[in-house]
Amino acid sequence: MHKEGPFYSIGIDIGGTSSKIGLVDQDGRLLARRALDTQATSDSEGFTRALADVALEILKDARLDGQVLGIGIGAPGVDERAGTIAAAANLPFREPFALGDMLVQQTGLPARLVKDSSAAIVGERTFGGAKGMDHFILITLGTGLGSALMIHGKVITGSNGLASEYGHSPAVPNGRQCNCGKLGCLETYVSAPGVKRTVYELMASFKSDSPLRQVPFQQMDARMIFEAAERGDALAQEAFRRTGHLLGRAIAGLIVLLDPQAVFLAGGLIQAGPLLFNAVEAGLDEHLLPMFKGSCRILPSSLGGEDTGILGAAAMMMP
Repeated sequence: MHKEGPFYSIGIDIGGTSSKIGLVDQDGRLLARRALDTQATSDSEGFTRALADVALEILKDARLDGQVLGIGIGAPGVDERAGTIAAAANLPFREPFALGDMLVQQTGLPARLVKDSSAAIVGERTFGGAKGMDHFILITLGTGLGSALMIHGKVITGSNGLASEYGHSPAVPNGRQCNCGKLGCLETYVSAPGVKRTVYELMASFKSDSPLRQVPFQQMDARMIFEAAERGDALAQEAFRRTGHLLGRAIAGLIVLLDPQAVFLAGGLIQAGPLLFNAVEAGLDEHLLPMFKGSCRILPSSLGGEDTGILGAAAMMMP
């Protein structure tokens, strides 16, 4: 269809905290990157207009010498058949809206709206560590927990386009309240806010001193906890151990069900590195059926924890 390069596309990653917009070339290089506060407004039209303005500004500043193929958008709560963001627990928009169609009208460029996890897994296979893989899983750890499955080289979407909402699988009976309305969902424990909630639970039962005890709940974030753990803070280290161990247990269930080649972890939380990955491996080793041990690798996304979503969304528009 597109026989002459170079090619470019805009990738938009809609997150619960921020929405990132980037310009990506055909080799997966991120040439420009901006961000907006997702929670700044609940007005979907105003939000869409802001995204369109940033995308057009990026293209104007770039002065490209090739073809812009369009805008790929990855977002939570997407009904891909209807082309709408319809039911995202972590977004401020209460009514469904057709973000892709609205961006077409406002930019004049083709646009495609898909689930954020679907975009991310295509990006990992197109530009990242999953090149050549036909059977793998991607789990994104940010404001929530996103997941995507690729089996026999195809993204699994399910009969209603809703497959792979693994963040809302039950992890702890009668556990924490989730934004979706249920109790004990996996993402209430394994996510950036989940780590923070774990820290505050540990404060009541953990005896060690920690500077985190002086930080108000609203001011604490996952990076602060990670930095404390890096300095040897036992409470922060225990929070990451529990988070990773629970994720490892959850991954064990996916491995025995799907027999993947690899599970990739993406999103801002993977910046914790060994603090998280060692705990994931320990949880996996404890719960995985012996016949599957050694069959599947747990790997960090090679696209970068913060930019996986942008690259994945942009990849949806590449030939």
